[in-house]
Amino acid sequence: MFALGGFIGAWVLSNAIEDIWAITWGYFPQYVPRTKPFVANLAGIAVAIIGTVLAMRRKDWFEFMTEVVVEISQVVWPTKAETRAATVVVIVMTLISSGLLASMDTMWSAVTDWIYGI
Repeated sequence: MFALGGFIGAWVLSNAIEDIWAITWGYFPQYVPRTKPFVANLAGIAVAIIGTVLAMRRKDWFEFMTEVVVEISQVVWPTKAETRAATVVVIVMTLISSGLLASMDTMWSAVTDWIYGI
Protein backbone atom coordinates (compact mmCIF):
# COMPACT_ATOMS: atom_id res chain seq x y z
CA MET A 1 0.00 0.00 0.00
CA PHE A 2 2.80 2.40 0.85
CA ALA A 3 4.64 1.56 -2.37
CA LEU A 4 1.48 2.14 -4.41
CA GLY A 5 0.95 5.46 -2.64
CA GLY A 6 4.58 6.32 -3.32
CA PHE A 7 4.25 5.58 -7.04
CA ILE A 8 1.06 7.62 -7.31
CA GLY A 9 2.62 10.42 -5.29
CA ALA A 10 5.73 10.44 -7.49
CA TRP A 11 3.63 10.65 -10.65
CA VAL A 12 1.40 13.42 -9.30
CA LEU A 13 4.29 15.42 -7.87
CA SER A 14 6.39 15.06 -11.03
CA ASN A 15 3.56 16.37 -13.20
CA ALA A 16 2.67 19.12 -10.72
CA ILE A 17 6.26 20.33 -10.45
CA GLU A 18 6.66 20.30 -14.23
CA ASP A 19 3.40 22.22 -14.73
CA ILE A 20 4.17 24.80 -12.03
CA TRP A 21 7.65 25.24 -13.46
CA ALA A 22 6.21 25.80 -16.96
CA ILE A 23 3.67 28.33 -15.67
CA THR A 24 6.37 30.17 -13.72
CA TRP A 25 8.63 30.21 -16.78
CA GLY A 26 5.74 31.62 -18.82
CA TYR A 27 5.39 34.59 -16.45
CA PHE A 28 9.06 35.13 -15.60
CA PRO A 29 11.19 33.80 -18.50
CA GLN A 30 14.08 36.09 -17.61
CA TYR A 31 14.42 34.60 -14.10
CA VAL A 32 13.34 30.98 -14.48
CA PRO A 33 14.99 28.60 -16.97
CA ARG A 34 12.92 26.45 -19.33
CA THR A 35 11.09 23.41 -17.99
CA LYS A 36 13.33 20.41 -17.51
CA PRO A 37 11.22 17.23 -17.31
CA PHE A 38 14.11 15.15 -15.93
CA VAL A 39 14.65 17.51 -13.01
CA ALA A 40 10.90 17.72 -12.31
CA ASN A 41 10.60 13.91 -12.38
CA LEU A 42 13.64 13.53 -10.13
CA ALA A 43 12.25 16.06 -7.62
CA GLY A 44 8.82 14.40 -7.64
CA ILE A 45 10.31 10.95 -7.11
CA ALA A 46 12.58 12.20 -4.31
CA VAL A 47 9.71 13.90 -2.45
CA ALA A 48 7.52 10.81 -2.89
CA ILE A 49 10.24 8.49 -1.57
CA ILE A 50 10.81 10.71 1.45
CA GLY A 51 7.06 10.91 2.11
CA THR A 52 6.64 7.14 1.75
CA VAL A 53 9.51 6.38 4.12
CA LEU A 54 8.21 8.87 6.69
CA ALA A 55 4.69 7.40 6.40
CA MET A 56 5.99 3.85 6.82
CA ARG A 57 7.92 4.80 9.95
CA ARG A 58 4.80 6.10 11.70
CA LYS A 59 3.48 3.21 13.73
CA ASP A 60 -0.18 4.30 13.70
CA TRP A 61 -0.23 4.72 9.91
CA PHE A 62 1.47 1.36 9.41
CA GLU A 63 -1.03 -0.39 11.69
CA PHE A 64 -3.92 1.31 9.91
CA MET A 65 -2.67 0.13 6.51
CA THR A 66 -2.21 -3.44 7.70
CA GLU A 67 -5.75 -3.39 9.12
CA VAL A 68 -7.08 -2.10 5.78
CA VAL A 69 -5.32 -4.91 3.92
CA VAL A 70 -6.77 -7.49 6.33
CA GLU A 71 -10.30 -6.08 5.94
CA ILE A 72 -10.07 -5.97 2.15
CA SER A 73 -8.90 -9.59 2.07
CA GLN A 74 -12.12 -10.55 3.92
CA VAL A 75 -14.44 -8.87 1.40
CA VAL A 76 -16.68 -11.24 -0.57
CA TRP A 77 -16.72 -9.87 -4.11
CA PRO A 78 -19.80 -10.42 -6.31
CA THR A 79 -19.69 -12.97 -9.10
CA LYS A 80 -19.82 -12.01 -12.75
CA ALA A 81 -23.49 -13.02 -12.96
CA GLU A 82 -24.41 -10.97 -9.88
CA THR A 83 -22.60 -7.95 -11.29
CA ARG A 84 -24.36 -8.32 -14.64
CA ALA A 85 -27.78 -8.62 -12.96
CA ALA A 86 -27.16 -5.56 -10.79
CA THR A 87 -26.04 -3.60 -13.85
CA VAL A 88 -29.21 -4.51 -15.72
CA VAL A 89 -31.32 -3.43 -12.73
CA VAL A 90 -29.53 -0.08 -12.58
CA ILE A 91 -29.97 0.53 -16.32
CA VAL A 92 -33.68 -0.40 -16.25
CA MET A 93 -34.37 1.78 -13.20
CA THR A 94 -32.50 4.68 -14.82
CA LEU A 95 -34.61 4.37 -17.97
CA ILE A 96 -37.85 4.21 -15.95
CA SER A 97 -36.85 7.22 -13.84
CA SER A 98 -35.85 9.16 -16.95
CA GLY A 99 -39.21 8.40 -18.56
CA LEU A 100 -41.12 9.50 -15.47
CA LEU A 101 -39.13 12.70 -15.14
CA ALA A 102 -39.53 13.48 -18.86
CA SER A 103 -43.30 12.99 -18.67
CA MET A 104 -43.58 15.13 -15.53
CA ASP A 105 -41.46 17.83 -17.18
CA THR A 106 -43.65 17.76 -20.28
CA MET A 107 -46.83 17.99 -18.19
CA TRP A 108 -45.44 20.80 -16.03
CA SER A 109 -44.31 22.69 -19.14
CA ALA A 110 -47.81 22.38 -20.64
CA VAL A 111 -49.43 23.57 -17.38
CA THR A 112 -47.10 26.58 -17.05
CA ASP A 113 -47.59 27.46 -20.74
CA TRP A 114 -51.38 27.35 -20.20
CA ILE A 115 -51.14 29.46 -17.02
CA TYR A 116 -48.89 32.08 -18.59
CA GLY A 117 -50.87 32.01 -21.84
CA ILE A 118 -47.87 31.63 -24.07
